[in-house]
Amino acid sequence: MTKINGVDTKVIENIVENFKGNPEEGITGYSSSVKWKGGFYAEAQVGDHKPVLIDEPDWFSGSDKGPSPAELLLSALGGCLSISVIATASLMGIKVNSLEVNASGQLDLNVLLGLKEGNPGFNEVDVQFTVDSEADDKQLEELVSKAMEISPVRNSLERNVQVNSTFKRNK
Repeated sequence: MTKINGVDTKVIENIVENFKGNPEEGITGYSSSVKWKGGFYAEAQVGDHKPVLIDEPDWFSGSDKGPSPAELLLSALGGCLSISVIATASLMGIKVNSLEVNASGQLDLNVLLGLKEGNPGFNEVDVQFTVDSEADDKQLEELVSKAMEISPVRNSLERNVQVNSTFKRNK
């Protein structure tokens, strides 16, 4: 077993080799089921994990039982980018002592509330990587660049992802 940064690189290398010969196996699905619990509070069920609490802050008529959807989106981006950095660093043999990814952005709630026209979502998101590693600055810049390039969440945010909707009546 070859472990660096808590990642068994042999597992990743075996997956890469398998997908080279069987690219269809590299396509995998993800899902989440969110149930409204009252007010702005909801719970997301993802796999067999504990429910993820979703709410709005008190000042926005929420009960502040969990992060807002916008905060979870930023957290998903930061989480995906951190995994991308660690995966890349591990495969390159670079030890990372610590890593923090901060993602931030602004929403215009005037648009959300119908008080003006515009985009109710983020127009831009800023990401800051704080890395402690023996790697030099050039290697760290390459790691961050590669993480941004391969991050599925970042790529989903930057592209026009088609979101389809259907509904069914609960009887």
